Amino acid sequence: QRALLHKQQSQPLLQLPMGAKAKEVTEEMREKREERARRRRLQAARKAEESKNQTIERLTRTHKAKVRALRERRARPAPCPVVHYRSTADGITVSFPAGLPLPLSPATAPPVATAQPCAVPGCPNPKRYSCARTGRPLCSLGCYQRNLQLLQTAG
Repeated sequence: QRALLHKQQSQPLLQLPMGAKAKEVTEEMREKREERARRRRLQAARKAEESKNQTIERLTRTHKAKVRALRERRARPAPCPVVHYRSTADGITVSFPAGLPLPLSPATAPPVATAQPCAVPGCPNPKRYSCARTGRPLCSLGCYQRNLQLLQTAG
């Protein structure tokens, strides 16, 4: 440490060899290495060929299944008779297929009752509420209060 501190070297340092030792390659070892490399290449080529064949088989198999499904769909028998129910702004209709007897006799809807007018004298508005005490049809809170006043003056 003192030598390092004062940067003095009393003895020259030995240098260790760098890197790996070079192996001696004989002709036999080179042939074995080449044979192993050749086998690896052949095996890789074989695997690639197998993979390609499997992919082709899988694609043709799915194509055959799709074609079969399309044929079955086209060869399906005609669907059974269907009843159509339509509800529009113009009205509600139920349509039955031709040639089938109707399950119900045709009828029209009963007429809708007209709105009851407010029971307070002089009010032209339609009924919205019923008075809890009298049961009379009313249209607003104002008419409700007038109805109660009329009830008190009459009673």
